[in-house]
Amino acid sequence: MILFFIKRAELYLFIFMLCSFHWVRAQQKLATEIQMPAFAATTVGEVFQVLKEKQDVLFSFNGNILQTDSVIHTRAYQGNLYDYLDRIFGKEYSFKELGRHIIIQYTPQRMSVDFEVKTPNKNKVVISGYIKNIRTNNPISNASIFDRSALLSTLTDQNGYFELDVKKKSNLIAVNVSKETFRDTSVMVIFPIEARIGDKKKREYGYFEGYEEDHGLYRSFWGRVFLSPAQKIQSMNLGGMFLYSPYQISMTPGLSTHGFIRSQIVNKFSLNIIGGATAGVKGLELGGVFNINQYDMQGMQMAGVFNTVGGNVKGVQVAGVGNRVFAEVKGVQLAGVLNKVDTVRGVQIAGVVNMANEAPGTTQIAGILNASQSTVGSQIAGIANRAKKVKGLQLAGIINIADSSDYPIGLLNFIKNGEKSLALAINEESYLGLQFRSGGRVLYSLLSINVALEGNRPEKYAFEAGLGALLLNRSKFSLRTEIATRNLLTEKFKMLDNHQSSLRVIPAFKLSDRISIFAAPSLNYAERDENTISGGRTVWKVWRRDRTRNTFYGGGMAGLMLKL
Repeated sequence: MILFFIKRAELYLFIFMLCSFHWVRAQQKLATEIQMPAFAATTVGEVFQVLKEKQDVLFSFNGNILQTDSVIHTRAYQGNLYDYLDRIFGKEYSFKELGRHIIIQYTPQRMSVDFEVKTPNKNKVVISGYIKNIRTNNPISNASIFDRSALLSTLTDQNGYFELDVKKKSNLIAVNVSKETFRDTSVMVIFPIEARIGDKKKREYGYFEGYEEDHGLYRSFWGRVFLSPAQKIQSMNLGGMFLYSPYQISMTPGLSTHGFIRSQIVNKFSLNIIGGATAGVKGLELGGVFNINQYDMQGMQMAGVFNTVGGNVKGVQVAGVGNRVFAEVKGVQLAGVLNKVDTVRGVQIAGVVNMANEAPGTTQIAGILNASQSTVGSQIAGIANRAKKVKGLQLAGIINIADSSDYPIGLLNFIKNGEKSLALAINEESYLGLQFRSGGRVLYSLLSINVALEGNRPEKYAFEAGLGALLLNRSKFSLRTEIATRNLLTEKFKMLDNHQSSLRVIPAFKLSDRISIFAAPSLNYAERDENTISGGRTVWKVWRRDRTRNTFYGGGMAGLMLKL
């Protein structure tokens, strides 16, 4: 009996030594000796900045719980970083270290772990037990139980019970327990054989900075449909911690080579036969239907239907239907229907719609619509473009809308700080026209409806569309140039086959801030009238056209312009 207790004591001592060793290895920066001055009145953010400069650490926390502008009062301190943070924030907060990051969590509650180890066969171990609240002794449901090295994970049931199946590849594993608002707990488990630590390579892990920011992945349509509530709970429990793995293969998000802990794994290669949900990708991901990444994607991601990323994308996304990114894209997005992102820097190409809150330096190309809530580089769309500020070209089949866009090209351009004017003008062919100009400070579009003042001609009406540029704009004088094409209609609004084109130079003299008068010489080309006998080859004339022949001729236009 004495020998039994001695062996049991040796076992517990060994476990304690292993836990101590693990804690010291994992808390290098928190264990660092520091020296801090007294602060009569300062903010949490200023203390973090001092520690960042002195100790090269970054602090991550939930801004809804801990605010950097909170005022604190501290005495001079000399000791380790962990005790200093504990002194500032108190026992209701816990601190853990991942790389350069110190993660501060609000954990006012504590848990206890009771477990036992079963060995059904020599190659399998089952760790089972109960997780309880130390203060109330009530079971804790939906707590995450995971083994970081073996990539195993599960959740406790409503009774706080869990089972974790482990393939016996080593004699020692660390079982980690996490639950939101509870302090993390780790237990070293020694299998009931001779205990020794092998030379197995330690699995690499990392941390996503700013994971507390809610990008809405789980609240989105794709998150609600394709991600289980258990995955959301797992993410909340484990926070921004993730592990690296060379590859993963899944049939669906629930059937993966990484099992339940898949949502915290970053893979270099990910193959999803139907679809998969992981922490992220740093390499290549292929999905038959969809790919869902909780945090970041770096490299290339291709899916038959859609890609969804809760963090940042750096590389190329290709989807048959749509790409949805909740943070920033640096690279290229290609989608058959829709690209939607918070911020993009690169190129967006979609068959139907591109949408971004901010797109500085980005080119958006869409079959129907491009939309940016802020700055964008250039936009090209089959129907419409909308942005706050466009720094490059804005080209649309019908309409461009922006606060600022110097180079819009479309039938209608509603630019807040640009050109909007109406003009009444008469030309050398005795057409009286009402002209509407809309655009930016440089380029603008021209739309005009005209009626012939002379009655003895086949064409009674004319519709004109063109593109113009404002070359000079002074307080009393402006200079424009325009190219326009004119379509002719009969009195019954039947379209005629002969067309006319014009190149104009329009000097205008400003009578007031809003009214100008202009007289514009033009070089024109007109096709001969329908149903006339051809008078021969194309002819050049100084003034007006020859109705029996195609004609290059000089003309002019004069009128009054009103700035809207």
